[in-house]
Amino acid sequence: MNPILNFGSGDARDTLDALGRSLAIIEFKPDGTVLTANSNFLNVLGYSLAEIEGKHHSMFVDPAERNTSAYSEFWSNLRKGEFSAAAFKRITKSGAEVWIQATYNPILDKSGKVYKVVKFATDITKQKVDAAYAQGQIAAIQKSQAVIEFELDGTIITANENFLTTLGYQLSEIVGKHHSMFVRESDRGTGAYKRFWEELRSGDYQSAEFLRIGKGGKEVWIQATYNPVRDINGNVYRVIKFATDITAEVKVREARAKQQDIAADLDMIVVNTSQTATQA
Repeated sequence: MNPILNFGSGDARDTLDALGRSLAIIEFKPDGTVLTANSNFLNVLGYSLAEIEGKHHSMFVDPAERNTSAYSEFWSNLRKGEFSAAAFKRITKSGAEVWIQATYNPILDKSGKVYKVVKFATDITKQKVDAAYAQGQIAAIQKSQAVIEFELDGTIITANENFLTTLGYQLSEIVGKHHSMFVRESDRGTGAYKRFWEELRSGDYQSAEFLRIGKGGKEVWIQATYNPVRDINGNVYRVIKFATDITAEVKVREARAKQQDIAADLDMIVVNTSQTATQA
């Protein structure tokens, strides 16, 4: 009989049966030898029960980890009665990596001695892959863009090196200050600026070209999005801005506009001169 599903009685057995239907469960001797496992565990790792019974837990561990002192200590602590809970990388029969959220639980006999270890686990491979992908995206954004985070009232939480370089500040000079320090003084008390933050607090993101004031009064133009971030309950709890310095492009546009104005003025002068000559 499978001891995972058939030891204990009454409510205890019913509880274990319920856990067995939803979790991957495997039992070990205190030295790490596999006693048995349920179908959920076997499906996650790709083995049959006959292929793992009597084998050591290390068969599921990355080869680079098996002979480490950390792995030896892991089993030593379990034999002492210390449980372990974490996200673990494990290797399937095919050699693929899977990630499990698991607890290793030492089971004590009446004398207080550990006589087996039961692991309860859930496959979190997809969540781990998705999280790594998201982290990769964030890392890429951090490298290429100026990023700054705010409280909902506009108070600065932190900023990355790109932002600090663009505006000319040290992080210690802006943390705890208000976003308005980057805005022209004439704009700070306006209704438009107040509505800007009211809309962010309500969850509306903002995207545009913005004129910002750096350290020493330096004017900086940025192409930016202000993005309200929601918590697990759907409530906005902070604002993150992603920005690119477009000061050079704006100056080129302004220079071209001035040239066009000058050209238009010259054209008007030519027309007026021609008209005057014609009248004369």
